[in-house]
Parts: sequence; C-alpha cells; structure tokens
Amino acid sequence: MKAKIFLSLALILIFGTMSGQKLRAYLNYATFDTPDNLPYLETYLNVDGQSIGYHQLENGNWQGQVNIQVIFTRNDSIIDYAKYSLFGPEAIDTNHAVNMIDVQRYQLSTGNYKMHLTLSDNYRPADTVSSMVEIGIYFPENEMVFSDIELLSSFKEGGSGAMVKNGYTLVPFVFNYFPENENQLSFYVELYKSNKVLTDQPFLLNYYIRPFEVDKKMDQYYRMKKANPESVNVLMPSFDISQLPSGNYLLMVEARDQSNKLLTQKELYFQRYNPNLEFNLNSLLVLNTQNSFVGNISNRDTLLQYIQYLYPISTEIEKLYVQNQLITADLTTLQKYFLNFWIERNKTNPEKAWNDYLTLVNQANHDFKTVSGPGYQSDRGRVYLQYGQPSVISQNYNEPAAYPYEIWQYYQLGNQRDKKFVFYTHDMVTNDFQLIHSNAIGELNNYRWQTIIYRRTWDPNSIDDEFIPDTWGSGATQNYLQPGSR
Repeated sequence: MKAKIFLSLALILIFGTMSGQKLRAYLNYATFDTPDNLPYLETYLNVDGQSIGYHQLENGNWQGQVNIQVIFTRNDSIIDYAKYSLFGPEAIDTNHAVNMIDVQRYQLSTGNYKMHLTLSDNYRPADTVSSMVEIGIYFPENEMVFSDIELLSSFKEGGSGAMVKNGYTLVPFVFNYFPENENQLSFYVELYKSNKVLTDQPFLLNYYIRPFEVDKKMDQYYRMKKANPESVNVLMPSFDISQLPSGNYLLMVEARDQSNKLLTQKELYFQRYNPNLEFNLNSLLVLNTQNSFVGNISNRDTLLQYIQYLYPISTEIEKLYVQNQLITADLTTLQKYFLNFWIERNKTNPEKAWNDYLTLVNQANHDFKTVSGPGYQSDRGRVYLQYGQPSVISQNYNEPAAYPYEIWQYYQLGNQRDKKFVFYTHDMVTNDFQLIHSNAIGELNNYRWQTIIYRRTWDPNSIDDEFIPDTWGSGATQNYLQPGSR
C-alpha cells in the first residue's frame, strides 16, 4: 500500500513518515510570471540522502535514484503531466550521502489546480509515497502584483538551468523553518507591471519581518528600497536573523507609492527556533502602571487569569516567558507585563483593546466550554479569539456515517481570502471539537481531513485510494466547498 501524508504549506511538507516507510522528502513551491504574461510554477524538492537506497556503480561509487511523477488537474481534467528520475550525486559510500535538490518549472495559466505528486525509491520499490496539494495561480494582465516569495539557501551570478532567474543561480531553501544554526534569511521575489500602473513614477519597495500574531513591524528587520517602474522589478535581499527570537513570523514585501499608499503586497509564513534568546524585559522596567487601567487590577490571581486568557493571541516568546517566569512573578511584574502586552497591540488605547478582547473571551468561554477546560483553551476558542467571528459556520452533527463536525469560513482573514477551519468531535457531550484542517497560513493543513471525520464507519487504511468514496465523503466535501449558515 502507498503511504499517504498530510501536507502543510506553511511548514515543511514531509513525505514517507507513515506506514514505516523510509523515504523522506520535503517540498515547497512558488508561482511566477513573465513579461508576456505566461505564468509558471516552480517546485522545490529536497530528498533526504540518508533515507533512500543506493546502487554501486562500475567505478565503485554509490548513487541513489528517486522516480517522480507529477500530475496537474483542474476540474478533474489533466492539464499537465511529468514523469522523470532524479539521480543523486555519486558518493564514495552511503555514509557520505547528501541530499538531492530538484527544481522544476511548469507553465500553467491563471486558475486553481491540484498537484498530485508521487515519489518512489528506485532501489527500494516498496518505499513509495504520494500526496496532493491545491495551488492557485493569479497574475492579471494589467495589475501590479508580486510573485510568490522564494526562500534561498544561496545565490550567485550566472549559470544555466531551472535554478537560474534574471541572471542568478538561486539555490532554494525548501523549508519554512529556521533552526538555531540557520542565521541568514535570504529570499527572491519579483514585482510585475509597475511600469503599466505607475508609468514613470518612482515608488518604494518595503520588506520586513513581523510577528505572525501581531500586526507590527519589527524595526530591526525593516528595510526599504527606492525603485523605478519596470515590467519586472527584482528584489533579492537577506536578513541576519541571529537575534530573532523563537516564534511564528511573516516575511512581508510591499510596494507603496510616493504618498505611502499601499499598492500591493505579498507575505510568507515561517518559523524560527532560537532558544538562546529570552523575552526582553527592558520595556517592562520603565512602565508605570499606577495611572493606567492595569493599576486597578490588584488581585494577583485575577491578573494571572487574565494573562492566561492572552495565550491564543500571544507570540511564542511571550508564551514561553509566561510559562517559565511569569507564573511566580509578583503583582507589580504581572501588571507591567499585562500593560506592556496591550500597549504593543494598541498604543493609543490599550484599555479598549483589552476590554474588546475580554468580551470575546467571555463569549468563547460560554460557547466552547468543554468537559476538560474553559472555552478559551479549546481549539474553536483559540481560533475564535485569534481570528474573530467567522463569516459562516456550518454545523453538521447528524450525518449517519460521520462524527459531528463544524466548518468555519472566513471570507477575509487579514490578507487572506476564503479561509476555512474544520473541527470534529467523537462525542457531542464533551463539546470538545478538535481542529483537523485549515487552509489558512500557519494552521494545520491536512488534505485528507475527511478520513478523520468518516473514520467512524470507514477504515481509511483498508484501501489504497487517495480520496474518500463519494458515498462517504460527499456531504463533508460539499459542506466544505459551500458552508451553510448557523
């Protein structure tokens, strides 16, 4: 049986981690356009050289081979297809195996596609893995838009082949995760048709890093560049992230006109792990809480509970600070932390920001309370507090073959459109609905989420099919495509 996987575009796409398979590969992709408006998709595949089988060559060296099949479909019709073999570099022995990097380009017109990808180890045929990812391509002819952002491992002038763009050889950094030993973040992005929109007016290209949870630029990671309109403007900078704390972040690129009006933007989610950096206490030390709304919260247990309420909207470094240091802090330190938290979110009226959020917490605790805890700690409560009230909620509690489930749809989620969250529970009595899929950036992405919902009456491991039969999955799929109102 083929191994099946869950994909998360915001993080690493890992193949072969199920059913005891050994083949491990990591995938990312980006979409680009050309001056002639011929869009294309680039795929970046990194195969773990230690996870594949090897064949000894006549010269005594060893070499691995992975067979790859890619199928693009739209509305159940095959649009493009590729089948090829990826040969690894020769190694003197299998202990010196290195990763295999593969970059491919596929010309695809504007639209939505499903990319079905299958990898098999040529020397271990049982090691076969497959997956599917949904891809949207949008490059209008007369609008100024960015390409996707491509993270880079390295780049140099010149070269030839699929890794070359605009005169540079770009080696992709496949992962959206930067561990402790990765202290450089480099990227490549293109801006199209600024000459059509702005004619000859100079404009600004801004790029910066911001916390995923807080819409706030980080001053030390903010850059701007003056640019002149062209058919394609190229941006290829780097950030030193050695002092970037652990957490979830967005890499942002913007085009703004001379009056600072936002013209277009693009974002990329990434994670950073940097355990040596701690929460910055400097801003807390100078705060005076006596004449603020926090000064009126004089009960330590109450204030500590309020700080616990902040967990769904806190950054990772804030969460760690609360867990490791703030639990035993005195009242004054708690007050300073709480005030600083809301000043970071709303400098002009932090009290209103807190009161508005507390209203949401009270609603979450009422609607999403479970047998095991308050509503703000549940998956639905966390999503509600982080993103607000959904545009549409589809409640599906009585499908005979399915566990109870809900589908939340947000028409607009920050810069994202049409984002959905799927929750399910084994038992309505507990009211504990778990998040099993979302297409929002930074959230759990499981393209086979229906298998969890219909596991009540159907064993997904008993078939070798990538999709659930219509007789079982049509209800959930239709509800996902067109969620009904509450």
